[in-house]
Amino acid sequence: MSLQGKIAIVTGGARGIGAGIVRCLCDEGAKVAFNYVSPSSRTAAESLIQELAQENKEAFALQADMTDQNTPETVIKAALSAFNATKIDILVNNAGVGDNRPLEEVTLDSYNRLMDANVRAVVFMTQAVLPYIPRGGRIVNLSSISARGGYPTQSVYAASKAAVEGLTRVWATELGHRYGVTVNAVNPGPVDTDMYQAAGEVHLARMEEQNKKVPAGQRCGTVKDIGDIVVFLAQEKSRWVTGDVICANGGMLYV
Repeated sequence: MSLQGKIAIVTGGARGIGAGIVRCLCDEGAKVAFNYVSPSSRTAAESLIQELAQENKEAFALQADMTDQNTPETVIKAALSAFNATKIDILVNNAGVGDNRPLEEVTLDSYNRLMDANVRAVVFMTQAVLPYIPRGGRIVNLSSISARGGYPTQSVYAASKAAVEGLTRVWATELGHRYGVTVNAVNPGPVDTDMYQAAGEVHLARMEEQNKKVPAGQRCGTVKDIGDIVVFLAQEKSRWVTGDVICANGGMLYV
């Protein structure tokens, strides 16, 4: 297993893409700590941990909101304690929120909610992990096809994910020599998650038509499609990849 003995943190790991990343990292031998925000996600988090434990894999979860300024240090300390460790080898900044509305309907509250969760939390989670990440460590940020697609109603969401890609490039340069880490981003297209399925019949029908045109396969992406890419970026095999954005959309959008 390529990540045996590694300690990882995945923010927002109870559901969807985050849960898929947790599974994939654990499948390669990593011990993974993740957070979830809402009490309704507790059952999903506990179920995921139990499922992994039955396969002799280790994961730990705690309820914590990434927009709380104390959460980064809380998550790191909980992870170190849970696994009796002194370092964090892998950080996956996955947690984020979405909100679609036309520009005329953007409010200060909706803007702050997205930017706090999708940008500010990523900045300060990454800052907090630096004292604990060893040389050879990996930082992986989750972007979105929305950062590049120019889709209507996604002004603030698209801007937040474009910011994540900008941070990725800056950190690859700024942290590479100083900390000996690589920093990359994964840019998923549509992925079949609970959130995707809850988008409504009209949206799903439109997306199914788009999915039929995807060059890599006439389907929506899966959480394993994304998790496998994150695993590659977390491995030693990816040592010569940094400051990059892997567009995991099956060719739906070429960039």
